[in-house]
Parts: sequence; C-alpha cells; structure tokens
Amino acid sequence: MPSQPRIPTLTAGLLAMTLASAAQAQTETMPIAGAAASMELTGTVTIVNQEKRMLTIETPDGRFEVLHVPKEVTRLSEIKIGNLLTITETQALLVDLKKGDGAGTIGMSKRTTTERDPGTKPSGAIVDTLTISGRVESMDKAASTVSVRGPNRLVTLKVEDPALLDSLAVGDGVEASYMRIISGDVKFQ
Repeated sequence: MPSQPRIPTLTAGLLAMTLASAAQAQTETMPIAGAAASMELTGTVTIVNQEKRMLTIETPDGRFEVLHVPKEVTRLSEIKIGNLLTITETQALLVDLKKGDGAGTIGMSKRTTTERDPGTKPSGAIVDTLTISGRVESMDKAASTVSVRGPNRLVTLKVEDPALLDSLAVGDGVEASYMRIISGDVKFQ
C-alpha cells in the first residue's frame, strides 16, 4: 500500500478580498487560469489532548501522525480514541483579469471561514483564502510577458498563452486567490 501524504499541521487562516459594492457592479471579471491539488490522511485516533489541541493518529501503514487542531474546531471533545479520522487538504489557485471601474486596485486580503457539517459526528471544513490584487503596468507581446504591480513589488510574468495578451490593457486589474481547504470527518468505531 502506498504511503499517505503527511499533513503536519491542521491550521487555518482564510484570506479574501472585498471590493466596494459600486466597484464590483461595474467591474467585469474574466477567469484566466486555475489549478487545484488534494491529498488525504486517514488513521485511527490513538491520543486526544484537548488542552494542547492535538490529536495523534495511526495510519494504515503503522505511522503515527500528530495533528494540531485549530480553535475553529469546536467539537474536539467528541473525538475519542479508536475513532477513524480522515482529513483532506485541497489547495487551489485562481487567477482573474478585472476590467472596468475599480479593476486596478492594489491590495491583499485574508479570510478564514469554517463550515460545520450537519449531523451527530464531528465533521466540517476550514477554508483559508489569500487574495492578492494588482494592476497591469506594461506588456511585451513579442516576449509574451506582462508586468503587474502588486502590494509589495512589480512582478514580470511569462504568459503561456500569448493570445491572452490581446485582451489585456495597461491599467487592468489582476487578482490571484489562493485557497486552502481542510476538511475532516470522524467515523465512530
């Protein structure tokens, strides 16, 4: 059986940007890129330390993994030794092009949300989102590059599909959102 990927900590922090409602109404958003990857960790709970907010699980291949449980997990006291715990971590990146009023806003925002699944067993998800917004400062169609001013610096990026540069103009906004979603599910044994 292949080794399960290691998830060293169960921590959360969701980051998201909120634009003024007037700017949102007049801004056109076009998704230009996206990617996602997931990994799963499953094991039997062997230790529950509520004071330190830590769990130890034994994986099917006999490894022990210590998980740090964030304060957003409110039903830690319901997890018992012998329960089967499955944690899935998904990371996603979305890049959008923004045109119109409010499109060239430069900034960064963070947000964390939690969602508890209904039912009697502890389960749910923690979503961390970090959104970085920038403004197109220059383009070089011959080299397939675009320079974007972000909150901390100017970055020049290679564009894989040069046709994307045809719909881009200096002053347009670019928004990159990174999401980390950690979901957990406990099965009582």
